Amino acid sequence: MKKILLVILMLFPLVLDAECTYKEKYELNALASYINYSYDYNRDTELFTITLYNVDEKVEIRYENAVYYPENGQILIENIAPGSRLSLDVYSTINNECYNEYLRVIYISVPYYNTFYGSILCEGHEDLDICNSEFLGYKISNKTFILLLNNDQFSLKEDEEKVEEEIDEVWYENVFVFFQDYYIKILVTIVTTVVTVSIYNVLYRKIRHKL
Repeated sequence: MKKILLVILMLFPLVLDAECTYKEKYELNALASYINYSYDYNRDTELFTITLYNVDEKVEIRYENAVYYPENGQILIENIAPGSRLSLDVYSTINNECYNEYLRVIYISVPYYNTFYGSILCEGHEDLDICNSEFLGYKISNKTFILLLNNDQFSLKEDEEKVEEEIDEVWYENVFVFFQDYYIKILVTIVTTVVTVSIYNVLYRKIRHKL
């Protein structure tokens, strides 16, 4: 037993003196850069769960005085409130020569769940973000939601009026172009008709009165 303790004591300074090489730092920074994330919303708790992927065993995540270690390349951070802003610090673990080396920070903005998504009130307003997005980067109140719907309805009416005005303008333009292109023919036809009717009336009177 004494011999084992002696060997450990002899090797301990070597562990402390292990050199953090440039190659090791480069590898750690590369591993940290591969980390990505996603989030899932729990409608029962109304909270989010952040899932970090591609987390190597040589790195750890520090967030709010807690340290998270990967399991099968993943780290779960649960019970995150909507609208939270997370700053996750990535450090190297004791599993390499560069222990406690700061590598990067991961910023995560958690959205708000849109309670109006897919609601009956959104029928006819599917083009609005408040109606077609399940999550929003801002919190929306009932008052703001109704206001946005009213504004969209007003915009739709304006668009309809513009379309009607454009149709009227096109109709007048078409009529003008028609007369511009055919007014000579129309004029000749009218004059010919008037002359013909006049001649017919003269002849008719002469025949009737035997002149």
